[in-house]
Amino acid sequence: MHFHGKIRIGQRAVKTALSVGIALALAQVLGSSLPIFAAIGAISAMSRTWHDSLRECLTQVAGTFLGYLIACAFVLWLPWRPQFFLWMAVGTLCVITLCISLRLNFAIPLASIVFADVCLYTGGDAVVYGFHRFTDTLVGLAVALVVNLVIRPYNNRQKIRSMMLDLQKQFLPLLEARVIAHRYPDLAPLRGDMARLDDEMRIFEKQPVALLHHTVRVSARRQEAAYLRGCQQLLDKMSGELAALCNMDSSPVPSESVLSRMKEHGIAVPENPPAYGYCSETDTTVMNFHITNLLDAYDFLSALHRE
Repeated sequence: MHFHGKIRIGQRAVKTALSVGIALALAQVLGSSLPIFAAIGAISAMSRTWHDSLRECLTQVAGTFLGYLIACAFVLWLPWRPQFFLWMAVGTLCVITLCISLRLNFAIPLASIVFADVCLYTGGDAVVYGFHRFTDTLVGLAVALVVNLVIRPYNNRQKIRSMMLDLQKQFLPLLEARVIAHRYPDLAPLRGDMARLDDEMRIFEKQPVALLHHTVRVSARRQEAAYLRGCQQLLDKMSGELAALCNMDSSPVPSESVLSRMKEHGIAVPENPPAYGYCSETDTTVMNFHITNLLDAYDFLSALHRE
């Protein structure tokens, strides 16, 4: 077999491997009888961000505990062995009902798996097995959570800046298509990219900062978040102005000053651009207004990027 290119090992992969190693070592020190679940917990909880890790930890804890709790009731108090298939179905229904009543729908799959695993365990005391599964999972979850927080927390600042630059590049071709070619371009891809940018911004604002010089770093993170939100607002304004242009029923010819400004931005403007549809002076004024606002925001954003 031939492999082309270099194999890149990402930071998340390294932190996952480190978490597994630490979790297994800690499980051994604690005398764990089921270290595999410490490793599983570490792998499950290692997500892209610390908040994703925390959410996964809550899912694992809730699912494992509720599944174990229902399994204990069935193993200890019900003569379920002769009709195990019937009791397993009833137990699974109980697990799902309990999760829904506690508004823990996200834990239903894992809780059901743990319930079945504990009830069908035949290697010894099922209750003890379930308890060790739960505690060993906690060890792995805790290790992964700490590793993800302490060792180079996820930082998507550069990704956000790259996304903003890519988004900004989309506007001039779309503006040219609408004003010069008199087409109504599909803005759905642009809206999708804007939504993804907003998701990344929310992640950035919730990221933990390094413990060293914590107060200073928190202040710097807030300033950086405010700057990036300002850039995002300019992109939102450009998107709104472009949508307004696409909502116009007519395609008037912009004023000479606006056409000249479009040329300065590299848009190919013909010598005598035609108008399409019924175009009044008001239509021209409205189009000039939206184009000017879009280009103002575009230039302001470009200046911010240069700074």
